[in-house]
Amino acid sequence: PIYIKMGDSVTLPCKYSTTPARGFTLEWRFAAPGSDAVQAERVLYFDGTLYQVTSWGGRMQLLHSPPTGGTASIRIVDIRPSDTGLYICEITNPSDWSGSGTGLINLTVLMPPSTPVCKLNGNPSVGQDITLTCKATQGLPQPIYTWTKEKLQRLLPASSMVQDQRTGTLFLQNLSSPFSGTYTCQASNELGQASCRVNVSVSYTSTAGVIAGAIMGTFLILLIFGAVGVYFLWYRKKKSKNPQTGNEIREDDTAPAFYAPRQKHEDTSSQLLNHHTERHETSSLSSPKLSGFV
Repeated sequence: PIYIKMGDSVTLPCKYSTTPARGFTLEWRFAAPGSDAVQAERVLYFDGTLYQVTSWGGRMQLLHSPPTGGTASIRIVDIRPSDTGLYICEITNPSDWSGSGTGLINLTVLMPPSTPVCKLNGNPSVGQDITLTCKATQGLPQPIYTWTKEKLQRLLPASSMVQDQRTGTLFLQNLSSPFSGTYTCQASNELGQASCRVNVSVSYTSTAGVIAGAIMGTFLILLIFGAVGVYFLWYRKKKSKNPQTGNEIREDDTAPAFYAPRQKHEDTSSQLLNHHTERHETSSLSSPKLSGFV
């Protein structure tokens, strides 16, 4: 493998021992990291005429042109991160198959870390846990991440701050007021460093509000149940002190109708009238007639 710094120039060697004849060809192919060699794309081709892909912008050239003297090496200038990958040099000579062959070269472009991105994940409230993340999209060798807190006025418990220098995470546990402040993440490797910042402001409102709301809600529910229970007991006690029977007549009730005594009164009246009539008739029969005077 060949390691080269970003922005530098590099020569990829390729030599052969056959004598070019009719049908002689040279081909350079490139496979990006993660792709198979069989999927490599042609970037340079020579069969007596030189052909190059335009996507490289003229940054690739033959070290010897034409490449017919046993050297088929290429030179790449202004190396970029996208140049990292597998390069394949293939020589084909139909008149000398033993002199034909393929060579492989792995090229790795080294670069300093790009500016990382810092993020806060979680709810920064008292008693809660949060995670600070830091990630650089570029950097080779792999950057190492280091977190520091600016203006550290009070030493924070080591057990409450857990950082992973490989992944760039900082885990803060059981937050309190001293955790508030600005945190800086530095990504670094042998070629350079870059940093980002994130502000943490620990709040008291979230947890306190939830607890207060829960207490108030519980208190109101208990108060309502208590009032209902007291009213129920009072109602039962009042009812037990004032028993009522089915035949009780209260002052504000209407008296029930009574028909039997009225019938008896009518019968008595009829009897008295009949008795009076009979006595009158008897009296008329027994009284003497008076003769008139002349």
